[in-house]
Amino acid sequence: MKIKSFVLTSATFCFAAICGAPSVQAATLTTIVDGISNARGVSFGPDGSLYVAEPGIGGNGNCQPSPSTLFQPICAGNTSSLVKVTPDGTKQRLLTNFESLAEQPTGNQGAGIEDIQFDSLGNAYLLTGFAGYPGNRDLATHNLASQFPLPQKQLATFPPSTADKVLNTPLLGQLYKADLKTGSLKSIFDFAKYEITKNPDKGDVVTNPYDLTVNGDSAYVVDGGGNTAYKIKLDGSKSQAIAIPKTIVSNSVLPPGLKLPPGLLDELPGGKIAIQAVPTGGTIGPDGALYVGEYTGFPYPAGKSRIFRIGKDEKPEVFLDGFTHITDLTFDKKGNLLVLQFSDKSQLGGDITNLPGSLIQVSPDGTRTTLVAAGQGLDSADGIAVGPDGKIYITNRGVGPGLGEVVRVDTKVVPEASSSIGLIAVGILGATSMLKRKGSKELAKAHTV
Repeated sequence: MKIKSFVLTSATFCFAAICGAPSVQAATLTTIVDGISNARGVSFGPDGSLYVAEPGIGGNGNCQPSPSTLFQPICAGNTSSLVKVTPDGTKQRLLTNFESLAEQPTGNQGAGIEDIQFDSLGNAYLLTGFAGYPGNRDLATHNLASQFPLPQKQLATFPPSTADKVLNTPLLGQLYKADLKTGSLKSIFDFAKYEITKNPDKGDVVTNPYDLTVNGDSAYVVDGGGNTAYKIKLDGSKSQAIAIPKTIVSNSVLPPGLKLPPGLLDELPGGKIAIQAVPTGGTIGPDGALYVGEYTGFPYPAGKSRIFRIGKDEKPEVFLDGFTHITDLTFDKKGNLLVLQFSDKSQLGGDITNLPGSLIQVSPDGTRTTLVAAGQGLDSADGIAVGPDGKIYITNRGVGPGLGEVVRVDTKVVPEASSSIGLIAVGILGATSMLKRKGSKELAKAHTV
């Protein structure tokens, strides 16, 4: 196991007349484990071991075009696994040679084992992704999908594979109860079959289960392909699907001269377009509601990612906005909401394996504090968890073969800057982010960072 660390400094600035002297944070990132391909969800087991999902790099099997890769083919292989790091630092891989899909020949943007979580009794639950049309998964879903017509736009953009070209990856796109000692899996829910037969968001028939939360007797899954949040009883007896709405933005966010594949966006009157939500992170809040963060779909505009709150009425309401490319979120023990941004700029702005990400804390009173700023060590970060020690753990460099790692984030307050002129200047520059509150008693008006 390789341990490395470096020190970063980030600051929370606001107008002194409004919120007084700024608080300043120093953050240290320490690598706990590295060498992971397309690293995804991170969690802790009942014995304190750290687990990180490794979706893998696909292989030389059959391929399908994927909306997640702007329709570049992703191809099947057996390269996914689950990485375990015990409290004494021992690293091992479990569930090796698991089914995987990824771009070829780069091995980027893998879909395989996406997340693992544990219930209060220590039982393990495993989520697998897919990132495409579920009728291509295997012959069973291919035959099922033949009974359900596809939207015409989808047929024009990424039509189904023929029966001889299915991916033969029946373990993908499912939620399992897992026995990590024997490697046995018991299917609880099949997202591929549900998307084919129900299509909760009534858009393209696509599934990519991406994030798992276990709370009480239920699993909460965010499907970035299906634009849906699920609540599923752990015994499989009941499920609920809640579609996450699209966002409406000006078509001015489209890069000049860009030629769009048919069906990629919904063009609306008045120079507007509707962008798919692409939800990627979910967590249960102190109030018992489900909070869902979105990445947003093409053209991936900066500053347009939202966080939804889904309460007992099962209606998603915009809770916070003004983020960019959220990949995960969680609450710490103090009730702070921790928001992980894959990148602080549009995905279209650079190499997807090395985009400058950040970590933002939203306190119960609504104050936003950047704990790790863009360019200070988080690159294309993809998962977050709070460990038994109260520290923050992040899967970093989540795109690419062998690039991924898990880092621990340590923060502390450092002496404030002495120049009041400098504080006012950076306060003006920093006061640009937005917070929206709808129907929430937990967060008050936020001062920007």
